[in-house]
Amino acid sequence: MANVRFDYHVGHRVPRDVRLFPVSHEVLAFFPYYRDYSYFVVGDEICIVDPRTYEVVDVIEQGYWHGRPQVAGLRLSQAQIALVRDSIPRDFPEAPIRLRLALGAEIPGDVEVYELPPIVLDRVPELREFRFLVAGDQIVIVDPHDRSIAMVIDRA
Repeated sequence: MANVRFDYHVGHRVPRDVRLFPVSHEVLAFFPYYRDYSYFVVGDEICIVDPRTYEVVDVIEQGYWHGRPQVAGLRLSQAQIALVRDSIPRDFPEAPIRLRLALGAEIPGDVEVYELPPIVLDRVPELREFRFLVAGDQIVIVDPHDRSIAMVIDRA
């Protein structure tokens, strides 16, 4: 879109005549929690919109996920993801965190991260070096060396 005549920043509602598109798999790889959202593009920015309310919930610069292969290092099978999901109690305390849960984002040093349960470490040895936290409906796998997010798993 060019020459936009409305405010498309987070928290603002866009006109109902703006054409919205389903969020692409490329964007979902970095932002899986936007699965049920739509988007439109303004210049180099992707505006994520709640299609029910037409409210902008995020604005992402396209360069955010391009050229960042280093954040795709942790790959787990669906069975391994299910094991992680099933091993974290539903009542596990949520982290007091306010940041976009995106691959490569850094978890602040004052936020506690936890060792994964022994059953996970036994069956998924590639997670031995990683830690986790719970934020909302997601389990966030964290690389403890630089506190970057290595994977986000939906709890549902």
